[in-house]
This record gives sequence, structure tokens and C-alpha cells, in this order.
Amino acid sequence: MRQVGRSQSAASEYPAMGSTGRLLDEMDPTLRSRMLTYYDERAPDYEQAYTEGTGTSSIEDRRVLTSEAERLSSVVQTFGTGHLIDLACGTGYWLPHYASRCTHITMIDQSANMLGECERRVRALGIVDIVTLLQGDVLDHPFAAERYDAALIGFLVSHLNQEQEHLLFDTLCRILRPGGRFLILDSAWTELRARFNVKEGTQVRRLNDGTEFEIYKRYLDMKDIATWSECHRVETHIEYFGTALFGVRGHFA
Repeated sequence: MRQVGRSQSAASEYPAMGSTGRLLDEMDPTLRSRMLTYYDERAPDYEQAYTEGTGTSSIEDRRVLTSEAERLSSVVQTFGTGHLIDLACGTGYWLPHYASRCTHITMIDQSANMLGECERRVRALGIVDIVTLLQGDVLDHPFAAERYDAALIGFLVSHLNQEQEHLLFDTLCRILRPGGRFLILDSAWTELRARFNVKEGTQVRRLNDGTEFEIYKRYLDMKDIATWSECHRVETHIEYFGTALFGVRGHFA
């Protein structure tokens, strides 16, 4: 397994009833830094949202998150071939579900602690020889053009504003080989979600020790996903859209 250091480049259908937050036209650098610190500190417990329905989840019924995470796992199991890049890979939670289909895997995340958890999973799976770990900003990393056959983007888009979303899709278009596919997993905006959160804005997240952080979150509904075709010149297929999570497969037109 090869590790590379940090890159040095630079209105809704459901009215929200949950906590309020401020909207962002531009991502405040201080907020981005605090978000990185939050996820760095959250790394050891991050997967509790998927396995226990706790941690980062704001939905009270724990079974919602755990059952829908299992549904997304089944979606991931049918995705990916060749050289796959896992963007904002976190702890590598989805890795066991796609690794056997790939000849090489590149995993990138800003958080050193997340990558530490990810490396442990890579070693446990015995796939060190086919994995490269990168620490860096997905939106600012100097990826080689047309290098990857597939890209997995897990729970990143909902932390990006509109401008950053365009940067992400521009990056995907550049780094995927002709005919390459992407799979986006993320947080759904639904009637259930609206009971606990606002659709877009800042929200408070707490570590298990009670430490509070402010993060930016923009939940996505089916209408948002439908706009990707025109905005980003992609063709998409919704593999799963639940009450909390979704998975969308796509390619560039």
C-alpha cells in the first residue's frame, strides 16, 4: 500500500421543523477548518451512524440509518471495476463491498485520522498491494486526467455548496476515463428528515464526549438529483432513495 501526503495546491417540498442554520453562498475557510477537525476527531466512532444509527445521525429511530446503510451496501456491491477512486473515503467503510471487483483502488481523504482507520481496514482485508492512500482535498488535488474507471463519492456532496458541487463534477469529468462510472451515496431530504433538520445550512454536531462543532450540510431530494443532468452533463439512475439515505449511479453524457 502506497501512502502519499497532503496535496499542497491550493426551497423545499418538505418544510423544515428541526434546528435552524445559516445558509452559505461561499464556504467560510474557518468553517471548513472546523469541519475537518470534527471529522478528524470523529474518526474512531464515525461508523456508528451506519452500524448503530447513532453518532452523526440526527434521526431518532436508529433502525432507519442501520437498515438504509445495509441497502446502500448492497448497491455498492454491484459497482466498480478496474481502477476505482474512493473520494472522501473516510474510514473506508464501503471498501469491503467493492474491493473484490477492482484491480487497483485509490482512496483520498483530508483527515489523517480517517485515513488511519482506513489503513487498518485495508490491512485487515489483505489488499495492501492494490490500494493507494492519499491525504488531500478532493476539490484541490492534482489528479491525473482520465486515470480512473470508476469513482465512489460517499457523503461528500451534502457538505458542498453549489459552487463546490460544480467543482466536484468538473473533477469527476476530468479524472474518469471515457465510459467511466460514478456512484454517489449521500443524505436524503425527505419528510422524515425535515422533522429534525433544515434542508441547507449549518448545524451542530457533537462528539461522544459532548464536544460541539458546527458543520455545513445540504440535504438532497430527487429534484436536486434531477438537476444534475443539465447542470453537470451527466446521465443518472437512482439505485436507492430512502427516508434518510440515497445512492445514485451515473456517467457523463
